[in-house]
Amino acid sequence: MGLRVLRSQLHSVLVTLWLTLSIASVVMAALTWNRLAHSVDDAVQMSGLNDALDRVFSLVLDAETGQRGFTITGLQDYLEPYEEARRRLPGELNVLAELGRADNSIQPDLAELRVLLDRRLTQLGEVVKTRREQGLSAAAAVISSRRGKRTMDEIRALVGRMRRERLDIFTSNGEQTRRQLNRANVTSLVAGLIGVGAGFFSLYLARVGLEHERRERELAEGKLRAEHHSEQKSAFLANVSHEIRTPMNAILGFTELLVSELKSSRQQRYLLSIRTAAESLLQLINDVLDMSKIEAGVVELNPEPTDPREICEFIQTVFVEQATRKGLTLTCRIGDEVPRVLLLDRTRLRQILVNLVGNAVKFTERGSIRLEVHSEPDREVPGSILLLIEVEDTGVGIARDRLDAIFKPFVQADSRRPQEKQGTGLGLAIVKRLTEMLGGSVVVASVPGQGTTFHLRIPRVELSNQEFAPMEVKEVGVVDFNRLRPATLVVVDDQEMNRQLIADILAGSHHQLFLGADGNAAVELVRQHRPDLVLLDIRMPRLDGRQALAQIRAVPGCELLPVIAVTASSQVEDERELRLQFSGYLRKPFTQRKLYDELAAFLPEVAPAAPVSEPLPPSTTVGHTQDWAELSVELHGLESSEWPVVRDGGAFNEARSFAERIRDLGSQAQCPLLVSYSDTLLLAIEGYDAAALEAELQRFPQVVSTIESRTVGLAAQPITPA
Repeated sequence: MGLRVLRSQLHSVLVTLWLTLSIASVVMAALTWNRLAHSVDDAVQMSGLNDALDRVFSLVLDAETGQRGFTITGLQDYLEPYEEARRRLPGELNVLAELGRADNSIQPDLAELRVLLDRRLTQLGEVVKTRREQGLSAAAAVISSRRGKRTMDEIRALVGRMRRERLDIFTSNGEQTRRQLNRANVTSLVAGLIGVGAGFFSLYLARVGLEHERRERELAEGKLRAEHHSEQKSAFLANVSHEIRTPMNAILGFTELLVSELKSSRQQRYLLSIRTAAESLLQLINDVLDMSKIEAGVVELNPEPTDPREICEFIQTVFVEQATRKGLTLTCRIGDEVPRVLLLDRTRLRQILVNLVGNAVKFTERGSIRLEVHSEPDREVPGSILLLIEVEDTGVGIARDRLDAIFKPFVQADSRRPQEKQGTGLGLAIVKRLTEMLGGSVVVASVPGQGTTFHLRIPRVELSNQEFAPMEVKEVGVVDFNRLRPATLVVVDDQEMNRQLIADILAGSHHQLFLGADGNAAVELVRQHRPDLVLLDIRMPRLDGRQALAQIRAVPGCELLPVIAVTASSQVEDERELRLQFSGYLRKPFTQRKLYDELAAFLPEVAPAAPVSEPLPPSTTVGHTQDWAELSVELHGLESSEWPVVRDGGAFNEARSFAERIRDLGSQAQCPLLVSYSDTLLLAIEGYDAAALEAELQRFPQVVSTIESRTVGLAAQPITPA
């Protein structure tokens, strides 16, 4: 009897203990979940606070940009961001105050931020008012007081401190939450050993909470790692781009200068090989950067009126010579049902087709290549069309198990192919990503040994009611910098070869150059010579381009001096920032034409002077008069017979025959001018540069006229006895 009572009492104690621990476990788990929920709420609140801070700071920056644009131009439209900031800032500050109401530590910072923002808007308003009432010089004087810059520095410092404080709080709360979860886990395990039912349930709750916290932490850590890796990748690509583009600027620039200097056809071939290799290397880094930008989501589409027929003509012009050389037939056909003008990103569509047709030409040894474009009404979006594009070849084909892999970056369809048949493996990856950005899809069908067909479907393509404007083809060929008003230029670059390149490009012109190797030299040269324009490199030791620009702007009278940023950076963010800060933007490597166009934006063109004959080479004597007279007659005959056909036909084979013909004539008559001109034609032909070829062919009558005038000049020279 006593044993039964003892057992009953023990059972009651165990039941009571079981219930107590079970309830304690449930309560502990509930409290832990409650704290976790509060932690998540705090994180959400902090995230909202940071977003509100970002919006406030962005409004101030936009207001400052608008004020700067209005100060420089005087145009009222530039004040829209400023007025928008004045309207929205009070509301955004109220949102910040509401979000920070539960956090007493942030209240003094919010009050200080409100005061600073009011002060900055007042300063901006003062500059705007001064510009309206007293003009640019008075406004520039107000800006040069640097009160606005000090206020903005205080705002930046305050916003940065507020963000860091919130991050520290978030990190501390996370550690506390993790310790609470660990304690709940231990409690649940003990209760689980004593109470089977409630104990297991408590354990389950704790483990669920721990797993949830672990997944959240893993996701957060993974996101941080991904962002860190992305930053490292971007920094690496930016450095690689800069380090390749900087020497590439000198390589391509000096080869461009050498084109008119070298007379030997063998030397011209060597020069063409150097230029081709350099352009291939530049294309490689461009492909890698394109892929990186697409993956980062920073590539923007720019829809514009586009005629698919114009793009097909471009593809035909670019690849017909390569195809003909390999004995291939290249056909481009547009269906009659395809509208004349579509609203598409013309540049990206060209890039897609150039990659596809270029691959087809590379991997096809016999047969044909066909590009066809058709359309049909889009059933989902009335008034739009479904654009259908096919690129078919009779080349080597792709194995079935490689059809999906070829669209992955750096993957080759067949790594065993000869090295000259391989590439970076980025072309088709870029095609796929760009097609998807256009809202379409690309699939491939292939039979090894018979050929490959790529099918592109781009839905919801709108019809444009605007008139189609063909892509502008800027003038190429020889650039005459004397067409620009004589000017004093300061050229600053830490690389001597880049300074020397610009000096050699402008050698013999009426412009005066002063060269510097760093930002300090740039500021000093501006103070000494008061130039008309500055070409300023960005990445330099000691004082970089941005810092030098700030000091140049502080020089009295140089607040509006045109300063062109010259950089090898290929980052979209850098370009946008530099275009806002500097007067102009020139990316390395650049051609003489690009340099001329950038200078022409600030230096007005002058009326061309009367043409001055180039000095004759020392080997030229009066004895050549008869040869050159006969040469002039033959050239006039070519001008009236063969030249119009070659000029209007645009065929590379006919142009090559024409160039070789006039080169033979120049060699026989010992006429360096004609030989040099024919070599320039052959360079454009070898590079398949249709625009350059067209521009050079247009110069033929001028070359004939120059040779004829020199023939008359030779005949008029007195004969000096030997």
